[in-house]
Amino acid sequence: MSLENKNIQTTLIHFLQEGKQVEVPAFGMSMFPLLLPGDVLLVNPVKPQKGDIGVFIGQRKLIAHRVYKISNTAYHFKGDGLIYPDHPVPYEKVLGTVISRRRNNETKNCKKGWFRVFKRLMPQLTFYTGRLFFYSGRIKTKLR
Repeated sequence: MSLENKNIQTTLIHFLQEGKQVEVPAFGMSMFPLLLPGDVLLVNPVKPQKGDIGVFIGQRKLIAHRVYKISNTAYHFKGDGLIYPDHPVPYEKVLGTVISRRRNNETKNCKKGWFRVFKRLMPQLTFYTGRLFFYSGRIKTKLR
């Protein structure tokens, strides 16, 4: 999931770096099935843990993907609905953790329900489920 508008990107990055919580509109299908385009993500400016949906600066834009590993030098992310992982992200480019998702005026806490299940399972399963979620997300988009 990434943001499109550069001015909004810069402002949100600045707020997160200052330690402020922000709402981020989601674009793309990289976190299908839990996050969809049009969702609004509440991002807390704390470093994510393994299994969390973390927010980082990638290619000059904010990206929200799942943390599948944390090493001594970097975070390792992968979108649930992507086939391949992101390049390792240095600690200083990781800005926060998604704590809730709002869709159609309904807010879901990322510590409950399917979000909790995905947090526990996806770090181990993401490389197996990536293709399934990638193709099913594309099919869902085409059928709309």
